[in-house]
Amino acid sequence: MHEILVRVWESGAQNFRSGWSDSLGAEWGSSEFARRHAEVTGLLAETIQQVHALPDAQRNRYSRYFPQWWTAVVQPDLNWADPGRPARVLVTQETLDHLASAADLLQGVLGGTCSAPTGTNLEGLRESCDSWLELLTQTPDEELAPALRDEIAAQIRHLLWLIDNAALFGTARISHEATSVIGSIAQASTVLTGQDLQTGGRWRRGFVAFVAASALLATGTTQLQTAIEAGSGVVKEITQVVESVTG
Repeated sequence: MHEILVRVWESGAQNFRSGWSDSLGAEWGSSEFARRHAEVTGLLAETIQQVHALPDAQRNRYSRYFPQWWTAVVQPDLNWADPGRPARVLVTQETLDHLASAADLLQGVLGGTCSAPTGTNLEGLRESCDSWLELLTQTPDEELAPALRDEIAAQIRHLLWLIDNAALFGTARISHEATSVIGSIAQASTVLTGQDLQTGGRWRRGFVAFVAASALLATGTTQLQTAIEAGSGVVKEITQVVESVTG
């Protein structure tokens, strides 16, 4: 979020509207602009949530800046097209500095989690997303309700869109969305009818592969992937429980 606000601040635009349009790479009033700016508000919500994960003293210190960060993103009381308010006055240098400081602290405290991923491999996650879209298309209506199937597919397409725009929204937003997809797939897995054994097997393999790709992005290590391939430790136990419940 800090980098996006800096882009608006440094855009040299004559008003907030142009500054946001330039920084997000989308035309004002378009559905794409609405979608991208909505993601920025999502980044704000995630930043606030991450700050709440800090120790008390640090959480109290940075939570005082929530109103300034929120105002910088939405500017509720101002005309975004006002030529008397150039993009430069969207946010103060002090507010940007506090936001950057919070980001550095969160990276240090939450590094290796979906809030501050240390991995860079987006292609593995993209491939897993493509595989799941194909798998969902091939899942019969009798095996899974079409509405639930379409909802998961929409989530995965959104995740692919975030991967395509990683330079704008960052990998933390991608990692959080991947975690949400994992939850949706896991929940849907519990209502598979089990009539098609081949579909059930592909769902289990696809789920484990997706978790591995997501964990690789968050942690930057291949330990989980190795454990999955070896079927060892807690991963083996979890797999056995899932298969037992499915059975």
